[in-house]
Amino acid sequence: MKALRRLVAAFMLAMGTMAAHGDGGTMLLHQDAGAFTITLFAAPQPLEVGTADFSVLVQDRASGEVLLDPILDLTVDDLTVAGKITVRLTRGQVSNRLLQAATVHLSSPGKLRLTLAVRRGSDVTQLTTDCTVEPDRSRATLVWFYVLLPLGIILLFVIHQGLKLSSERKAQ
Repeated sequence: MKALRRLVAAFMLAMGTMAAHGDGGTMLLHQDAGAFTITLFAAPQPLEVGTADFSVLVQDRASGEVLLDPILDLTVDDLTVAGKITVRLTRGQVSNRLLQAATVHLSSPGKLRLTLAVRRGSDVTQLTTDCTVEPDRSRATLVWFYVLLPLGIILLFVIHQGLKLSSERKAQ
C-alpha cells in the first residue's frame, strides 16, 4: 500500500511539473559589442509557433553596470517566408526592471534571424543571431496526455483485478 501511495505521489508531482513554467527565458546570446555587454533571452524554449517573449539585459562593457536607458529595437527576420517584424523593447512588460522586453508572434516554423539594435547617446551597436522555431505541439501533447491518463488508470485496475482473481482461483 505504501508503494502505491508513493507511486501516486510521484505521478502527481510529475503531472504538475509538466505544466509549470519559470519566469524569464533561456539565454540566446551574450556578447560584448561596442560599449555594451548584451544578453538576449527568449521564452519559451524551444521557441515554438505562437507568442514568444524576448527580453534584453544591457550592461556597460567597462564597468558591468546595468544600463536602464538604452533604446532597443529587435528585428525578427523569418528566413523561410521572407518576412520581417521590428519591435521596440520596453520595460512595461517585464517583472524584472533590469530587462527590456517585447512579445512577438511567430507565425511559422523555420529559421529566424534576430537582429538587435542598441542605441544609447552616441553609442550604437547591432548584434545578430539565428534560431529555430519549432511547430507548436505542446497543446496537442498535453491534451492527449490527459485523454490517455484515465484510460491508463482503468487498464491498470483491470490488470490488477484480473491478477487478483486468477490468484484466488489458484488458491481454491
